[in-house]
Amino acid sequence: MNKSLVFISLVVSALCLSFQQKMRDINVIIQPTFKNENLVLDNVKYVTDKNDTVTISTFKFYISNVEVEFENGTSYKEPQSYHLIDSENEKSLQFQLKNAPDLKIKQLTFNIGLDSATNVSGNLEGDLDPLLGMYWAWNSGYINMKLEGKSSSCKSVKKEFQFHIGGYLPNQNALQRVVIDFSKNTSEIQLKVDISKWLDEVALKQKNSIMIPGDTAIEMSNYYKNMFSIN
Repeated sequence: MNKSLVFISLVVSALCLSFQQKMRDINVIIQPTFKNENLVLDNVKYVTDKNDTVTISTFKFYISNVEVEFENGTSYKEPQSYHLIDSENEKSLQFQLKNAPDLKIKQLTFNIGLDSATNVSGNLEGDLDPLLGMYWAWNSGYINMKLEGKSSSCKSVKKEFQFHIGGYLPNQNALQRVVIDFSKNTSEIQLKVDISKWLDEVALKQKNSIMIPGDTAIEMSNYYKNMFSIN
């Protein structure tokens, strides 16, 4: 082969290698809190802005359709993207975005809950297993967000509150999309979830139970979408 052709071939190969995108896994860590305190289930009492004293016994929700946008305008969409987050299960409080570009992050976007396609997909495995307690039935679908606890403000018999928020059908869709802007080149995202930002909007004396899809569930989902921030 002509020496000049060999040289050109080597240069082209080197350029191709230099332009190959570096990849990495991004670890997403979920930090449930109440105001500035780490959430402790059952035993710790918290006070909302409405002066309701509460204890939390259950806090579970789905994060899905995770997307990362980078400073250069490109984006990464996680395939098969759904994660059940359960405050009682430490292993569920983190997940990895596999093989994402090693670039400076501009924005994190995700759904709270599961979209209609996932609700009717028939996939009942892994985090979608009905035995995990987040599935109503085929016509109501999955629970997007579940919060349970007690408060002396509640007028229920056992002073309990239960918010099971879901719904994917038209006029019942409680799915919420969260967009968080931040600028950082990192392989670890710490996602803070502050329950107080939800309960500060709820008067437990008047409202302590939502167990079906509908307008009230949609209203509640608009409160809890504000719980999320990047530490």
